[in-house]
Amino acid sequence: MPGVPSGRACEGCRRQKKKCDEKQPACSRCIRLNLDCVGSGQQRFKFKQERGFSHDVKRSGRALSHKASPMPTSNIVAVGPSTCPSNNLTLLTNAFVGSIKRSTDLRYNLWWSFGMFLEEVPRRLGSNEALDRAVDAVTSAHANFCARRTMSVNTLSKYSRALVALRNCLDDSGTAQSSNTLCAVMILLVCQIFLGPNGTGWTGHAEGAAHILRARKDFGPRDEFEGKLFLSLRGSVLFEGIFNHKISLSTEEWESLVQNDLDSERPEGQMLKYLARAPGLMQRGRDILQYRGDPTDLHAETWAVYEKCKELLAVMSADATASEAAAPGPGPETLLSRILRAHYQRMYGIGLAIVLFFNCMLGALDSANSIVMADAAYFAHEVLVQAQSAARYRPVGAGYLMACLPAAWAATADPELRILLEAELRNYQEDFHRLPLAGQRAELEWTGRHLRLGRSCYES
Repeated sequence: MPGVPSGRACEGCRRQKKKCDEKQPACSRCIRLNLDCVGSGQQRFKFKQERGFSHDVKRSGRALSHKASPMPTSNIVAVGPSTCPSNNLTLLTNAFVGSIKRSTDLRYNLWWSFGMFLEEVPRRLGSNEALDRAVDAVTSAHANFCARRTMSVNTLSKYSRALVALRNCLDDSGTAQSSNTLCAVMILLVCQIFLGPNGTGWTGHAEGAAHILRARKDFGPRDEFEGKLFLSLRGSVLFEGIFNHKISLSTEEWESLVQNDLDSERPEGQMLKYLARAPGLMQRGRDILQYRGDPTDLHAETWAVYEKCKELLAVMSADATASEAAAPGPGPETLLSRILRAHYQRMYGIGLAIVLFFNCMLGALDSANSIVMADAAYFAHEVLVQAQSAARYRPVGAGYLMACLPAAWAATADPELRILLEAELRNYQEDFHRLPLAGQRAELEWTGRHLRLGRSCYES
């Protein structure tokens, strides 16, 4: 039953007998006509019986009404007709695999943007309803997003059903604390990014993940899969925890959450360990400023953390510069080289945000410190440079800039630099249908006061 190649055009172009440019995750014709683009760039095979008769095995992707990147040929297994996709689980698995393939353009790549744990998810489907529903919702939302369409009623319905399934799993003692349920929470966090803000400022999913971890009485990963999952989950919970008072963990719990053997020796892993101390330091700082206490000890402790973070940031900057210099000229670039270059740039950008968090805190504790003010201007300008450079990875691959740009705006008091940062942030937020101009300014003001422990950057 050999497979005969039959082209890489998408389904729509094949049916209309139009030339397809085979781009991923959607071809140019489908984007221009606002059509569902299924299978663009994916090699098809027509399977034929060797005994004198043949019949076509329908590719599972034909039944999918989404625009995400198709399943890579390396993941296609030659099987007989009896195992041809014939149920919803198979269709769901194939659709999700198509959306996380590594070769997808980094601008829309779920695997690169949100974590390598996603590659472990397909084999877990069918064992946890919350995970199944979450995967269905994020696959549909990602497809809508890639095609630059508003979220469909079908996608919103899938997200709603995913929330119901998650609540049911959390009410069941047998599944409430499982790896699959925790994974479902992380995937819903990703889904919410595509759906846009819900009006409350928080998704609730990071808060839910913190509750699950606290109920388990063990904030660290339990196995290899959770190790990969936590590389993504910990940052989402920690970054939101800095701003959301409902996520209230002890310093020990934060440190246990971010500790991960997979990157404990890397600058980014060490940087997160220092960031894990931020919620506690910020609360102490607010108390001192509110009750007019002596900030000397807290300032010294925060300054030590700040200096360590700047040392790590210098390493990240060197890595990013080296990877950029190693990029080929006009010739083709390998997939690995492209991913590494984008990775080091992203790590440096996130490192800048973390350093700026501590810079804001120090500025609140000692507003006359000239080193802190000079650092704020320099690092804020670096974020601006990163935002312009990372534009090649927009929208999904550069989404991390939406955490970096507000931190830079909060740290600097330079009005001209703030205007430039606001303009870049507005460009990035348009990708995700975020706040209008008035709402953006109010959100930035709130972020600035929060990171500065309740003070404005103009207060002394």
